[in-house]
Amino acid sequence: MSARYGSEGLGAWVLDRLGPSARTRRRRGEPPEVDVRTGRSVASVTLRAVLALVGVVTVLVAATLPGRPVPVGLLAVMVVVALTPAVAPRWPTTALVVLVVGVRVALAEPPSPLLLALLVLLVHVLLRLGAVAAHTAWRTRVEVAVLLDDGRAALGAQLGAQALALVAGAVAAGTVDDAWRLAGLVAVVVLSVLALLPPVRPWWQRRPGD
Repeated sequence: MSARYGSEGLGAWVLDRLGPSARTRRRRGEPPEVDVRTGRSVASVTLRAVLALVGVVTVLVAATLPGRPVPVGLLAVMVVVALTPAVAPRWPTTALVVLVVGVRVALAEPPSPLLLALLVLLVHVLLRLGAVAAHTAWRTRVEVAVLLDDGRAALGAQLGAQALALVAGAVAAGTVDDAWRLAGLVAVVVLSVLALLPPVRPWWQRRPGD
């Protein structure tokens, strides 16, 4: 497609089929045309809408944890905080949502292992979407390949986190003996070290084919 006619449109479609002879000759000093072809993409607005939905669902799940119920006014504030990453993803708003959820988990009674595993999954998705949204503007289009980048590594980390969440939930419920408590502690240390290790090359610095 021709950049002169934009990334989409009838003009670019016609030029692609007529060939280079149909293109307007460049004037002296005029920069050359550049054809940029991308894969499937989604609008940044869609990405931010999903980010907002994940944030709201995360705080609502945290609010339903066993223990003292969350007042309606405080719940409304939590929902507003959950929407901020979609509006201002470049600010540490995603970390603020995680902090709110963490405080709620700390103040609530021990949740069931499945509920804790669900929270871990939601927080992981929230962090990944927030990291991508922080590099976009409202009119940006994001390639699906970017969203799926490092998918295997993310899936592996999530599987480990889910196992850890199930063990932690069982430990909190007091349904396991000291041996399993020690195993859960070792898993926490190992996964924490692996999570803190920086990647060899971040996805935004990689070249095609790496």
